[in-house]
Amino acid sequence: MKKSILLGVIGLAACAATSYGQGFVILDNYGATGGLVSYGPNVPQNGVSGPNGTLGTGLLSGWTVGLYYVLGTPAISDLPGTADPLAPLVLGSGTGATVAVYDTTFTAGEFQAGDPFQVPGGAAGGQVTLELIAYDTAAGSWAGALGGYRGHSAPFVLTMQAGLTIPPTAQVGPAFSTFGVALAPIPEPGTLALAGLGGLSLLLFRRKKA
Repeated sequence: MKKSILLGVIGLAACAATSYGQGFVILDNYGATGGLVSYGPNVPQNGVSGPNGTLGTGLLSGWTVGLYYVLGTPAISDLPGTADPLAPLVLGSGTGATVAVYDTTFTAGEFQAGDPFQVPGGAAGGQVTLELIAYDTAAGSWAGALGGYRGHSAPFVLTMQAGLTIPPTAQVGPAFSTFGVALAPIPEPGTLALAGLGGLSLLLFRRKKA
């Protein structure tokens, strides 16, 4: 019995130590004020239909915020827009990777996740480059909002913190600049075909060169 209790205590201590060393950030611009997510031109207030939101003001309900990330601080020149964030940024997924925008206690355009996002491969004290994304919740995902309304921020850098406490330095609020959502057109078939041909040509060239 005593041995089982001792092993349990050791196991809990190991889990806590592991969690403490991992790197986390949190989708929060409510607890730590900073940038907002706002309406672009001619964007429905709820992201689907009906009256438009007021240009430049914070989003109300009906929207989701998420993130793209890459470890470290690579040079990424990517202006805010509706296209996919540039590589090497990748879409975050899992616990804390998305959060609904707005709540009656918040200012429009604010959000606060209940759980932090554990950056894959990240360690507390390390740096991570992020871009926030926002899309109409009805679309179901960032990709699903093509043809609907979405937008992403410019890249910014945070210092990851341990998951036991998330201070303002790991909250996105103070670090990102306000950005807006807009209509995200679906690429024309011709554009997609040209992109595919370009990729195929590059692959054939590499094989020939090898």
